[in-house]
Amino acid sequence: MHSSTQLVIVVTTVASHHDAERIAHQLIDSSLAACVQIDGPVTSHYRWDGVIQSSTEFRLTIKTASGCWQNLKEQLISMHPYEEPGILMLPVTDTTQGYLDWVIQHTR
Repeated sequence: MHSSTQLVIVVTTVASHHDAERIAHQLIDSSLAACVQIDGPVTSHYRWDGVIQSSTEFRLTIKTASGCWQNLKEQLISMHPYEEPGILMLPVTDTTQGYLDWVIQHTR
């Protein structure tokens, strides 16, 4: 599999379902994502400003081609409502050829 056509999963969270829907629509509309799944609500536990906190969030699982990663990351940062969003890119080591072809076809 050529590295620019590898499937990658990008994961982030937001505080509202509305923000999750807005981000999903924009990423798909701009052809930076083939599919965005929204899970939640989930509870996140973390330390922020020296204090242990918990928040209700919605997780976005974004499926895209590795060649879109940098542009997707830049767009996601620019529209993300958090001061310091957690954005993780996870390479997929194997998938079906048909699914990979579908992702590549729907991303640029």
